[in-house]
Amino acid sequence: MLFAVFALLALPAAAENSQTDRVIFTSGYGESVTTPDKVMISFAVETTDPDAKIAQQQNAERIAAVVAALKSAGIAENDLKTIGYSIYSYTLSQYNPGKWPNGTEVYEVRNTIQMTSYDVSKAGEYIDAAVGAGANSVSSLQFGLSDAKQVAERNKALVAAVIAARADANSVASALGVNIVSTGTVSVDQSRYSISYNSVDTAMVKADSVGGAAVPTTIQSGELRTTATVSVVYTY
Repeated sequence: MLFAVFALLALPAAAENSQTDRVIFTSGYGESVTTPDKVMISFAVETTDPDAKIAQQQNAERIAAVVAALKSAGIAENDLKTIGYSIYSYTLSQYNPGKWPNGTEVYEVRNTIQMTSYDVSKAGEYIDAAVGAGANSVSSLQFGLSDAKQVAERNKALVAAVIAARADANSVASALGVNIVSTGTVSVDQSRYSISYNSVDTAMVKADSVGGAAVPTTIQSGELRTTATVSVVYTY
């Protein structure tokens, strides 16, 4: 009799386990493609002189001119920051000649600033302004998404991923001859969005500006992809 009672108590648990086992587990991948609305460009000014103070002073004057030019082009104070500053010395030789005699110890000062803009269409204008003011290196050019657009594109990618997961589950259920009755556990993997990196030849920018009317620098931002993956358990 005691055995019968335990058997009766075990029936609901067995039924529940049996129901839980009736699941379809799928993963879905989704992506969203959009144009960037954020551009970050890093400019550097490099100055060299046998006198460290002279190299440093020349650098300070030129980087100040670059900052002023970028502000005139529409970049706000808060969207400009210094990301690198270095001073080092080396000796000129046949392998690294300069305008001074071989054997001369010179000092090179490098000051790097980064600007951020949410008007990507002006990327070329910013480069022209900085190089025209004295920047002699464009060390980085990145296109990305603003925080708000990152969230919006992530949501689109997640929706696409869920739709893909459900489509797979429906196909499996149809092949098995069963109906999906509910959704169980849903796991959302970390989404990612691509960053577009481009290189700019500063020497070519300067060459285009030599002679007659300056030729504007053209920069193409392209497209960025945001991806997401979800894992979903469906019961039938």
